[in-house]
Amino acid sequence: MSAPSTPVTERQRSPRQPRKSRQRSGSSKRATPAPARRPFFRYGLIGAAVWLVATVVYYFAFQRDLVTRLMDEQTELRLTYEDRIAELRSRLDRVMSQKMLDQQQVEQRVNALLQWQARISRSLDKAEQKQTATLSDLEERINLRTRRIQTILADLGVKGSSSTGPDATGGPFVPVKPGQTDTSAFETQLSRINAGSAQIDRVEQTILTVPLGSPVIGEADMTSPFGMRKHPIFRRMAIHTGIDLRGDTGDPVRATATGKVTIASRQSGYGNMVEISHGNGLATRFGHLSEINVKVGQVVRIGEIIGSIGSTGLSTGPHLHYETRVNGQPVDPQKFLRAGLSLGDD
Repeated sequence: MSAPSTPVTERQRSPRQPRKSRQRSGSSKRATPAPARRPFFRYGLIGAAVWLVATVVYYFAFQRDLVTRLMDEQTELRLTYEDRIAELRSRLDRVMSQKMLDQQQVEQRVNALLQWQARISRSLDKAEQKQTATLSDLEERINLRTRRIQTILADLGVKGSSSTGPDATGGPFVPVKPGQTDTSAFETQLSRINAGSAQIDRVEQTILTVPLGSPVIGEADMTSPFGMRKHPIFRRMAIHTGIDLRGDTGDPVRATATGKVTIASRQSGYGNMVEISHGNGLATRFGHLSEINVKVGQVVRIGEIIGSIGSTGLSTGPHLHYETRVNGQPVDPQKFLRAGLSLGDD
C-alpha cells in the first residue's frame, strides 16, 4: 500500500516543482539588491549606538566635573555674598555704634545744658531774691528819709518849695492793648522806687534851702542862747534874736543853706552883717563880722564862705551872732542846727 502512494505524491509534486523553482528564481531575482542595503543600515545603527553610548559615557564622565564646578561656583558665590553681607553688617554695626555714641554725646550735652540751665535758674532766682530784698531795703530807706525830712520841715514850719510845684505831666493818649496791663513785681517795685526817688529829690531840693548847716567850721560852741537875756552892753533885759558862737577874729563864716544875698553891709548893732534869703520865707543873718566876702544879689551855696568872725557893732569880743528867721520872725537857730545834725546821722 505504500508503494502506490509514493508515485501519487511524486506526481503531485512533480508538476509543482518547476513553479516553485520559477518562483524561487523570480524571488531571487527580486531580492538581489537587499544584500547591498543591509550592511549600511547595520553600520548606521551601530554608529548611532556608538554615538549614544559615547554621549552617555561623556555625560556620565563629565557630569561630576560639571556638577562639581557648578557647586564650587555656587559655593564661591554664596561665600562672596556672605562676605559682602558680613561687611555690610559690620559697617551697619559701626554706623549704629557711631550713632549711639553721637546720641550719647548729644544726651550728655543736653544733660549738661539742662544742669547749666538749672544752675543759671537757681542763680537767677537767688539774684532776683537778693535784688528784690535790695530794692525793698532801698525803697524803705527812701521812704524813711523822706518821712524824716518832711517831719523835720513840718517841725520847723517850712513848707515844700513853691518853685517846684506839682509834678507836670502830659503826653498823647495811647490806648492800652490787651495783655499790656500786666506788669511784673520787679517793674512795680521799681516804679515805686522811682516815684520815691523823685519825691526825695524834691524834698532834698527843699532841704538845701533850709539853714540846717553849721555857720562855723568845727563844733559850734554857743556862748549865748536864743531868747530873753540881760543885754551885755546895756545891762537890761532884752530879747536875743539869735545865738552867739565862740570864735576868733578872722575865722571863716559859712552859708548854712543855698540862697541869695540880700544884705552885705554895716547894720546898727549887728555891725558888719550879711543876710541871705533862702526862699519859702526863710532867711539867715550873720553879725559882728570883721570882713564881708559877698555882695548883694550874689547866689551862694551851702558851705560857701561869706565872711570872717569879728567884733563889730554891739559886741564885747570876737564871736558870731547867727540868726534864723521864718517869714521875718526870728526863731531859735538851734532848732535848725539840731535838725541838720539829725539828718547828718542818717
